Amino acid sequence: MRPLTTEDRAAIAEFVLNDPDHTRTCFDREPSPADADDLLSSAAYGSGDVAPTLLGAFDADGALVGLIDWACRWPTPATGYIGLLQVRPGHRRQGVATALLAHAQEAAAAAGCRQLMLAVIARNEPARAFWERLGFQWLAPQRARRAAPLEAVVMHRPIPAPQDGTRGEAQPAAAAHSAPAVGVPA
Repeated sequence: MRPLTTEDRAAIAEFVLNDPDHTRTCFDREPSPADADDLLSSAAYGSGDVAPTLLGAFDADGALVGLIDWACRWPTPATGYIGLLQVRPGHRRQGVATALLAHAQEAAAAAGCRQLMLAVIARNEPARAFWERLGFQWLAPQRARRAAPLEAVVMHRPIPAPQDGTRGEAQPAAAAHSAPAVGVPA
């Protein structure tokens, strides 16, 4: 795993273009190479001091197989926000998403965040089920109704207290950005 930069634009564009179902489900449109530029920008987090991280997981051949877009301390100082967690079809259910999420949670906890938050398209039932299996809950009670095509459901879960005795104080940069070696080839 490593942070993705503008030098990875071609790999990100290829990744997005080869999972068109994701873009269709979440945006009601076909993917385009420009989606890579959107992922590489911080525009989704608005203006301000938010420094989002785009982290990629690669297979043994160097192909991008998963990515997570997240930001510490957004939209509140106690929140780590996951903007996107996506794994290439064919690499799902192999621990890639879990490892990417573990990295984001570790860094968020080190920055003093007490919860993770995300929004998932309500009609994306597999994604909602994935997040629920990981302990995420709806912020508002679930109502029995049909979701509008692009209606988002906001979910969250607390970040467990660190096991090292700290109270979530900011750690040195190396500790805050070290990636777990769980199930993802470098």
